Amino acid sequence: MRTGVFETNKSIMYPDEVSFCFNPMKIKVNTGNTVTCTISYGAMSFTDKRTPYGGSVELDISMYSQAFFNAGGMELLPSKEITVKIQTSADSFTFTTKVIWGAMNIGEVFNQSRTVTWFKNFPFTLSMYIASGATMRKRYDRNKYQTFSAGSGLVHLNPSSLFGGATNFGVIRLDEEIPESTFDYTFDSTFRPVGDGVIINRLVVDDSECGIYLRWIDRHGFYQYWLFQEGESGTGVDNGDKLYCDFSDENYSFYGVFRYNGKSMQMTKKACATLVDQGTFNMLLTLLSSPLVDMYLNGNWVPVNISTKSISGTTQTLQDFEIEVEFPETISQSL
Repeated sequence: MRTGVFETNKSIMYPDEVSFCFNPMKIKVNTGNTVTCTISYGAMSFTDKRTPYGGSVELDISMYSQAFFNAGGMELLPSKEITVKIQTSADSFTFTTKVIWGAMNIGEVFNQSRTVTWFKNFPFTLSMYIASGATMRKRYDRNKYQTFSAGSGLVHLNPSSLFGGATNFGVIRLDEEIPESTFDYTFDSTFRPVGDGVIINRLVVDDSECGIYLRWIDRHGFYQYWLFQEGESGTGVDNGDKLYCDFSDENYSFYGVFRYNGKSMQMTKKACATLVDQGTFNMLLTLLSSPLVDMYLNGNWVPVNISTKSISGTTQTLQDFEIEVEFPETISQSL
């Protein structure tokens, strides 16, 4: 939370520079006056008017910030810098915050250095948060670093456009403050920490060409990708309501003859990531909590779901991660 001066000798507490719209985004204004809060992004805005209680006004703008995201579409969700104006009859206060479509949970670390498998034969992006004024550098294989620009906020970078000639790995390095003496690309090859304010993302090339390729958004708003080995297929069928029929032959009429007014059929397919390390296993677990899961099929991203079941991890260095993918329901006739 940030703190500012309001109405000369009073205070206002408001969200940090980076916010998550599924965490509380609280504002507390110490005032005896009615408060009007306007939350806006582009041409879209919301207004919330509150009367004070006990010498202050408190409100949570997280629900308003969620409305600025079109999460139901197929486009990737970047962060959005929203503007908030707090106004009373005696003063006004305006601030901005970069909002991410996600949530932080207790003990989690946001935007840390990581090693990612880059499935080069499929669409792929690397999500990372870039602070304003940060320096971005890239390199691949045995090439040295080059500076590049990628904007600020939560961005989704396409490694194919950054280092399409990579055959083994690529590195994207974000430096908020770099001591000149520590800037040496050999540090990345040995996974050594370089110092405060440095984030190193290493992408290891994977040339696999077949399997079940999934994309999902994790709790921090990062897009994750994995190419699973394809397993057994299954089909589930549900019957609709009974429609009783008048049925008779030349001699008799019969009771209890019916048809179902429709059928609901859904295909499932098992998928497995074999012998992954603990870091990859934990990353794959975020698939289970994601409401947005897509499968790459015939050049398009198709919305799918993951079967609800518990997955147990072990303390083994390498272990399998198994899921069941639920495809969209099969369309059929109805009576």
